Amino acid sequence: MRLWYRTGDITALRELSRDRVVCLDVETTGLDPRSDEVLQVALVRGDGEVLLSRCVQPERHSSWPLAQRTHGISPSMVEGCPSLALLKPEIEEFFEDMDLIVGYNVAFDLLFLQTAGISFGNASVFDVMREFAPVAGRWDADRQRYAWVSLAYCAMYYGAPLRAHDALGDAQATLGCFWAMIGRDSVRNRPIPSRSYLDVVARYSQAKAYGRGGQDERVHGPS
Repeated sequence: MRLWYRTGDITALRELSRDRVVCLDVETTGLDPRSDEVLQVALVRGDGEVLLSRCVQPERHSSWPLAQRTHGISPSMVEGCPSLALLKPEIEEFFEDMDLIVGYNVAFDLLFLQTAGISFGNASVFDVMREFAPVAGRWDADRQRYAWVSLAYCAMYYGAPLRAHDALGDAQATLGCFWAMIGRDSVRNRPIPSRSYLDVVARYSQAKAYGRGGQDERVHGPS
């Protein structure tokens, strides 16, 4: 998946119309898109309008005790809700109008939708989790990259309200973090933190200008 900060130029992101951005989040029966299913899906447009927030009745699972301990979605809460297959046309219609899909570990969410046969068109993707990693600055020596951190940490960093492990709450918090990261918003009128995403982008831009190509994952320097 593309890492925007490594390009050294996010002008295209900063010029996007908010109504051409959508933030996605799903809650599921487990972690494997080949066998698990979506229980809740939310789509929030870049201007904050909630396009979709629905519980989903799985077709192959009757219980999911481990996942339920995390997100609290019980079988009774999704009983009688539409299947993901029924929501497919509506979801695809929303994606058709978008230039950018935002999410937190969004590859996970998109893979669940793709497995269900849902297309997200030609939109680019911005994964806040991966893009935020060099801002958090926790170097993972084993993987030779910056460590991914939780949405709770990212939301706290930018002051974004979070109702964790709820698809709509997660999507709204992720969207707030995204706009704050690229300098388009300051959540709850908080100033941009001293270690900023824009600084990470600028350092990669400088690295490219000096012929280093911006490929060194530690160009920003771990804290």
